[in-house]
Amino acid sequence: FEPQIRSIFQQIPAQQRQTLLFTATWPKEVRSLASEFLNRPIHVQTGAVDVLTVNKDIEQHVCFVQNEQEKAQQLITILRGLGAGDRCLIFCEMKRSAEVLANE
Repeated sequence: FEPQIRSIFQQIPAQQRQTLLFTATWPKEVRSLASEFLNRPIHVQTGAVDVLTVNKDIEQHVCFVQNEQEKAQQLITILRGLGAGDRCLIFCEMKRSAEVLANE
């Protein structure tokens, strides 16, 4: 899929885009692409490099919801269930959504 990603990046000037790259794997080709096109990237990794493994110490939640209100309730339930010292990583579709969530 590298040619398709490269084509997308080249069609939109870097100054006019916010680029986020999520991948289940982090092979050399993806690392190369990221270093070429991402500005000050932050890399979050939960497993070994070049090996498809799931970190046994990470609990993952998937919730299917019907609307934004139900999504907010599910998230509150999960967050309230966290213990002292627990951490949580939440992906948001937009930066603005992350800011609203962080402020609540």
